[in-house]
Amino acid sequence: MKLAVVVGANGFLGSELVNKLISCDFEVVAIYNSKYDRINNKARILTSSELLDLDICPDFVFYSSGNYTNSHYELLEINNILYKYSVKFYRSKMIYISSTNVYGNSSDIITECSPYYNPSLYALSKLAGEFVVRAMKRFSIVRLTYIYGPGISNNSFIPHIIASAKSNNKIILFGKGEREQDYIYIDDAVNICLASALNNENRIYLGATGISISNKKVSFEIKKWIECSIEFEGTETGQSYYFNPRNTFDELGWKPLTSFSDGIKKMLV
Repeated sequence: MKLAVVVGANGFLGSELVNKLISCDFEVVAIYNSKYDRINNKARILTSSELLDLDICPDFVFYSSGNYTNSHYELLEINNILYKYSVKFYRSKMIYISSTNVYGNSSDIITECSPYYNPSLYALSKLAGEFVVRAMKRFSIVRLTYIYGPGISNNSFIPHIIASAKSNNKIILFGKGEREQDYIYIDDAVNICLASALNNENRIYLGATGISISNKKVSFEIKKWIECSIEFEGTETGQSYYFNPRNTFDELGWKPLTSFSDGIKKMLV
């Protein structure tokens, strides 16, 4: 039985990674920071310090820690722990969950090799994490776009407008709702992480669908299931993002299976 460590196991992606690995007959060690209420109790649940004290050599380490709400200090600490893992588990394969935020304010169609344009503090921390991981003998780096699905609990665009539709019976969009984003359903995000772990190459992968969807279309998909109005005000200042993950599709033999319409339905029905 293969042994996998999942760091950030109580998060939206991490908890689903744990579930997927257990269903695939992996032995799983789940690492949490402050809470562990979302972690499958079939996993061995530990803190980072407890893991670092163990004499084990996992086959895979999935590092899915941190988010855009973390402070500068917290992001530094996350990468400090990552460095300790890279030293301790140098024989393991590290699957580092990065973000398409690393590309910054790019207006081009983004591929795995696209340059970075003024990345945010969070994005810089992800690039620093990638730098650490690339020193390891075996690694995969998965740059994921916006992940959505049942159980998402942050205050990003989709859960925010769903909450507004439910509580206020309306969704308010800036401009004409023209901003576009590429959204990946949680199951597809989990599957690309696992596919990258099982691939023997050391590569950077782009976890995107290649289909960008406007805020207006997102809202109308929600309106199919929640009775609400859609209103427009002000000017849209947010940037649209477009991705071409064809090389990732070819390298991993992976493609997203859940359409955006079906993904929203699974969240609301």
